[in-house]
Formats: sequence, C-alpha cells, structure tokens
Amino acid sequence: MADTLAALRSLMSFHSPPLHALIVPSEDYHQSEYVSARDKRRAFVSGFTGTAGLALITMKEALLWTDGRYFLQATQQLSDQWKLMRMGEDPAVDIWMADNLPKDAAIGVDTWCVSVDAARKWESAFAKKQQKLVQTTTNLVDEVWKNRPPAQANPVIVHPLQFAGQSVADKLKALSKELVQGKARAMIITALDEVAWLYNVRGSDVSYCPVVHAFAIVTIDSAFLYVDKQKLSPEANSYMEENGIIVRDYGDVSSDVDLLASNQLTSSPSTKGFEGNPKTDVGNASNIGNCDLIWVDPGACCFALYSKLSADKVLLQQSPLAVAKALKNPVEIKGLKKAHIRDGAAVVQYLVWLDKQMQEIYGASGYFMEAVSTEQKKQLGTRRLTEVSVSDKLEEFRASMEHFRGLSFPTTSSVGSNAAIIHYKPEAETCAELNPDCIYLFDSGAQYLDGTTDITRTVHFGKPTPHEKSSYTAVLKGHISLGNARFPNGTNGHALDILARIPLWKDGLDYRHGTGHGIGSYLNVHEGPHQISFRPSARNVPLQVSMTVTDEPGYYEDGNFGIRIENVLIVKEGNTKFNFGDKGYLSFEHITWAPYQRKLIDVTLLVPEEIEWLNEYHVKCRDILAPYMNTSEMEWLKKATEPIAA
Repeated sequence: MADTLAALRSLMSFHSPPLHALIVPSEDYHQSEYVSARDKRRAFVSGFTGTAGLALITMKEALLWTDGRYFLQATQQLSDQWKLMRMGEDPAVDIWMADNLPKDAAIGVDTWCVSVDAARKWESAFAKKQQKLVQTTTNLVDEVWKNRPPAQANPVIVHPLQFAGQSVADKLKALSKELVQGKARAMIITALDEVAWLYNVRGSDVSYCPVVHAFAIVTIDSAFLYVDKQKLSPEANSYMEENGIIVRDYGDVSSDVDLLASNQLTSSPSTKGFEGNPKTDVGNASNIGNCDLIWVDPGACCFALYSKLSADKVLLQQSPLAVAKALKNPVEIKGLKKAHIRDGAAVVQYLVWLDKQMQEIYGASGYFMEAVSTEQKKQLGTRRLTEVSVSDKLEEFRASMEHFRGLSFPTTSSVGSNAAIIHYKPEAETCAELNPDCIYLFDSGAQYLDGTTDITRTVHFGKPTPHEKSSYTAVLKGHISLGNARFPNGTNGHALDILARIPLWKDGLDYRHGTGHGIGSYLNVHEGPHQISFRPSARNVPLQVSMTVTDEPGYYEDGNFGIRIENVLIVKEGNTKFNFGDKGYLSFEHITWAPYQRKLIDVTLLVPEEIEWLNEYHVKCRDILAPYMNTSEMEWLKKATEPIAA
C-alpha cells in the first residue's frame, strides 16, 4: 500500500499540470455501485473493500470517506497510512478539499469515473480559492496497478419477453415521447441497468449484477448501443437488427457524443429506425422541431461525456428510465413473487439444515429451545461450521431452484461481533466459526431469470440475552410498523423512514443505514430512484404503485452483535375507509417468505396488532412454502410458524 501511494504521488508530481491531490472514486465509467474487478481502483489503492467510498491522496495525506454502513469495516481494513473520514460526521470531501488544499491547487480525477453532479459540486467548492478540477491524462491508478485484472468478453444475453414483460419497441416508443416532452432530441444513457432494461439484454460483466458494460444513445428516431462487439453472438446481432438498434464499439461513444453535440450523429441510410416510431407516434413535426436539447442524467452520466456538450443545450434531469424501470409491469411482478417464494423455500431449507448441524456439532439447544450449549465443542479435526462454509451451503439450496442464475450480492454471513459490521463479507482464511451462544445474521439474495431477491434473518441457536431479545423485538416492531404503513399518494421514503426507527428510538437505539431500497427484476439488487431513508435524496421520488422496496431496520452493537430483519415489499393501492383530498392511498404487500425466530422475540413488548400480524404472516409463510418442503422440513416449518399467544 505504501508503494502504491508513493508511485501515485510520483505520477502526480510529474503530471501536467502537477497535481496537489488525486481523487479516486469507487465508481466505474457508468457510476455503478457494484463494479467489475478491474474497476475496483479505490479498493486497490486503499485496501478498503466496501462498495461506497472515495479516496483522496495528497502529497502528505491519504483520506477515505465512507458512510455509516462501513465505519467499522473501514477502521479494520485501512492501514495507518490512511485516515477515515466519516460521512455525516467529518467535513464532506468538497469542503475538506476547498479548506485544506492551497489556493490555485490542481485536483486530478479521471472524469469518466465521476458523475456530473459530483464534479459540478466540487468545482463550485473550489471556486472560492481558484482551485481547479483537472482531467488526468490517463487514469493514474491504472498506471501503477501492475496486476490489474484483464477485461473479459462475456456474452450479451437476450432477456426473453416472457420475463421482461415489455418489448424493446414499446420501451423506445415511451422514451421517445419523454424526449419530445422534455424538448430533447437525444439522450445519453450510461447506467448499466438502464441500458440492460431498455434493450432487454443481460450479461455477466459485473459480479452479482446481470449487466453488460455498455452505453446507449437514443434519439427521437434512432437507437445506438456501444459495446464490445465480441460479446454479441450471431443471435444477439440479429436481435439488435430486428429491433432497429445500431451497434457500435464501446469506445466509439466518445466520438459519437462529439457528433451528437454538433447534430451530426445519424444512423446509416441502410439501417431501419426502431419499430413503431414514426413522427406520428411522438407528436407532430412542429413539436419535434422544437427539440434541440440532449438529455443527461447528472447522477449517472460521467463528467467526461457531459463536458463534450454545450451546457445551454443540455437537459440535466433524472433519466426517465429510472422510474420506468422501477415501476414493475404485471409480468415482472408475477415473476418477482414466484422468485421470492422459491428463495424463501431455500432459506427455510437452509435454516432446517443449520439447526440440525448446530445441535449435532456444537451441542446447541437449537432454533426452538433456549439453553446454553451443553456439550464441549467438538475435538480438533472433527467437522466445524464457518461463516463461509454455511453460506456456501445456503447457495447450494438456492442453486437447486428453478431459474437460478447466481447470487445478487456477496452473502453477509456473520456470527457475534462480526454481525455488527453492517456489510460484513466473510473470507475463508479469516472468517469466524459458528458459535451456538452468539447471534447469527445472514443477509443474502439471488438472481433468478424472473426476479432478484434480498432477505435478512437474524437467529440464535442457544440462549439469547434479555438485551439481545429486546433489541431484536424493537427491530421487529419497526419492520412491522413500516410494512403495515398506509400513506397518501405523493409520499416519499424520507417521510416513512421514521416508522421503522421509532421503536428503537424509544430505547435510545438507532442504525446508520437507510431502511429500504428498490430491487431489480433480474437486475441490480439495489435499484433506485426511490428509497426509504433519512438521507435527503430519499425526498426526490415518491413511492408509486408497483414499485418494489425493502423493509430492513437493524441494530448493531460494536464488538457484541448485530440484528437486521429484511423483507421485500411491493407498493400497492391502500384499502382505506376514506380518501381524504381524493389523493388515493397506498400500502405495502410482503413478497418475502421465511419465519421470524420466536425465541428472539420478547412477546411482552408487542401489542396485540403486532402479534396478530405475525401470526397471519406465519400462516401464509407455511402455506406458500409447503409445496417445496419434504416431510422433516415441513415439520420444522410448522413448529417455526406456530401462533404466538397474545
């Protein structure tokens, strides 16, 4: 790590102009949260492997900013050469740079890896001391990364209409109408999941996310895809042609944006435009004649491409595809529900297996009984369970299910104090052994052709302490409160976030992460633009019918334990007695099915309505999962879903 910093500082000093600081973002050219191995530049320079964060290297200091999900992990992973900057507690990166770097400082960044929003915010902060943001001549991290993983030519897969539920032609037609309404003649699409969703394609260029490294440009009557052409099979090429999608090389997006800026980007005369999109579909010719803007999503588009455009000819606005993708069509909703049933069955099969193993190997009292483990731990050389070995077993159960395509993120399989690390990822060499006297938290999910899943359960195979029970119950109460909410149309996730926290706040407890995120349809496990969170960005988009969102409050006690409970919900019409203001009211439908552990619940802290809801949920759980259970698994599930007496 020290050698890496020294090498970077040498390149900074010889750069033209010499750089006072170098910004190393987490993101790739598409502003992705999850990036491929060769794009993990911030992890390479800092040693911190969380998905969110930003590194800043000056000639004398190295600083890393990250959010509350990763404070504990960052303190463990950063060497003493690095200083952790806690977002929300320490000065923000733009303020720190403006205050601590000299007047006229040159701050370098690869502008392909930074969004328009971030770059503009930094430039605004730099103005008071005439500091400047400098596009580095190359990516300096790539220059010093000797063993950088090579690019891979993973195939582009056509996502069948039976799972997508909406044709490319219909999606392009809808986008064209949005362009005309926004007075835009074209849109640059950079977010990988938006490109995949729009063209109904999937891939494997990023672990856990079935996306393809690609850009798209859509004009009122043309559609372009920028991708490594080696990734296209003859079938995929035919599919592109049938849908009027013009395929160009991945690197051509740069020169084509130059052409787009000067209104010279055209499809070749031999290429048919995309289907069903004559000018009669999008409005009359005079409307189209008024369209001279280029639509760019400032949160998703890289500053490098934006810089090629005339600022007065850019519509800087959230991509219309973000909400379109978040509003699941009936086929996607049906698929998501089916995928979550199979996924819930795999989780229950795993709990049945794990319960048996914990009793046999460690003498644990098990999932249902409360007692400290009676037997001495097994002798050296006999079987043992680790965070990694059990998470591999969970993957096995999922892999046996129909349409399984892989995990949707690295499984958090965490025992005791490791469960307090919010996004803990166990490694085979260093992970903990399971312990019947400690809490076990597992947050996991899968990619199925018909949907993406994400579920968290927290369990104990021994005797939980009263504090663990009361903490679990507070988290459960928040989970139930949010899931049962009814709210008027137009309500955003910022307004709802408090519902999950109030039971924790009563005891002076809280958690440092948002409460809910959208879920893709065989796409990214974290999907916007909506969210349920204390973060101001959660105010941007109201929740709407057919959106998905997770419900996942938690509580984490450093050095001791962590608790999180998570289900996926679908927003639906609320069945309210009245309709004040004719707004229409909304509610949630749970689509995740796995029991909550009765042993961890302090029933005296629950009100009758919460007990009634739990019992109803458990009845549904039992009935819905029954077809997937063998005899012994069904016996276990019946016991796990027995009614709680009020």
